[in-house]
Amino acid sequence: TAEYRVLTSVVDTLEGDDWSRPTDCIGWSVRDMVAHLAGAAECATSKTAMARHYGYAWRMSLRGSSTFVDHLSASQVRARASLGAREIVADLARWAAEAPAKGEAWPPLLRRLPLPTSTGLPRGATLAYFVDVIATRDVWMHRVDLARALGSQREVTVAEPEVVRQVVRDLDLHWQGPALELTLEGEGGGSWRVGVGEPVAHVTEDAVSFLRLLSGRSDECSLRSDGDPAAAESLRAARVVF
Repeated sequence: TAEYRVLTSVVDTLEGDDWSRPTDCIGWSVRDMVAHLAGAAECATSKTAMARHYGYAWRMSLRGSSTFVDHLSASQVRARASLGAREIVADLARWAAEAPAKGEAWPPLLRRLPLPTSTGLPRGATLAYFVDVIATRDVWMHRVDLARALGSQREVTVAEPEVVRQVVRDLDLHWQGPALELTLEGEGGGSWRVGVGEPVAHVTEDAVSFLRLLSGRSDECSLRSDGDPAAAESLRAARVVF
């Protein structure tokens, strides 16, 4: 709720050339990104919209071209291609106001529905994981993208520590490298042990920069390391779904 509140307030201020600015997501302008976010909020709110967009993404991913998430995002953007700027603002505001509560209120049986690994999600991921976890961290990351594209200051919400913790949790659940101590600095930061066994290194990085690295957006991290340098290199190669 906090992430959507700030997102809608930022989008409401967009004007003129802001909409055409390029973002860190290759091929996406600010307009494309906002259209995707509106579509994702709609999917969390409407079972009909979810079935339509998920069905398309599932069919296309079976053909082996791009991933499920890529096709899902493309479908959401394409569905809003004819909307004007103010219409997209209103569309996002409409769905964002309902998405957190509606997603949480989905029937338990539907929320426990397992999603296949062909979606690009971790093995064992459920629809609830996609709606509750991925959707929230996606809004957070795209707010970082928008701030960078617009050259503006990003407001930090109360959700930031939880987003960071969940990302580190997912990193640890699927970690195959040597055990290490990870310290993330800045808003939402903290210290964690990643991997099993005695840590071979202590790695330090800015929290936002590290999450951008894990998302595949950038490799700007220095990953300051005390100990075995292989630990930092394993982190640099790691990816977490956003």
